[in-house]
Amino acid sequence: MSVLSYIVPRVIYKTGSRYNRKIWVVEEAGKNKLLVNGARESGPYIEGLWRYALRELLVDSSRLVQNILVLGVAGGTVIHLLHALYPRSRILGVDIDPVIIDVGHTYFGLNTVPHLECKAKDAKEFVASYSGPMFDLVVVDIFVGPDVPDFVFSPMFERRVKDILSKDGFVLVNYLREPGYEKKAEKLGRLLKKLYPSLRSADKYNNRFFLAE
Repeated sequence: MSVLSYIVPRVIYKTGSRYNRKIWVVEEAGKNKLLVNGARESGPYIEGLWRYALRELLVDSSRLVQNILVLGVAGGTVIHLLHALYPRSRILGVDIDPVIIDVGHTYFGLNTVPHLECKAKDAKEFVASYSGPMFDLVVVDIFVGPDVPDFVFSPMFERRVKDILSKDGFVLVNYLREPGYEKKAEKLGRLLKKLYPSLRSADKYNNRFFLAE
């Protein structure tokens, strides 16, 4: 930790990959944040969004959650939060970019999370071919820099996510509601409402979180 980061943020790591042209780790006020193609994907701001969503959507330690799938690892913010809630749960993180997974382990402490396995694989392909144990919770947190791929609100993808949920499982989707995404967010909400008996949402800044169960 650098004391100077409380005055001026400093870039401590720069790289890129075949999937993301610009991957930066920036230390700011003593904490690391991950910028991918200029968009924040991990760090205090993202942690605040997820803490709000989990609280508003009543995701707490009273739920029976033993097997978790996180689609979109980034720096692992939501993985750390879910491990704190469900410390004995197995967590499988899936991200298309192996470089991002390495950054999460090196700069954001993913290597310290027990019962965590990370796979470098396309989320769409992963859910389409998955045949292992069912998940009690699936988190859909898929971003490519500032954008969400269109397959996230496709019926085929969301139906397949439902197929790999346990009987009492639930899905959490982090989406956008900023200009250009309002209609897509509404479309995703209508789709989830058709697929699940219960649907709630929570809005924070430019993000919309859905909980379907």
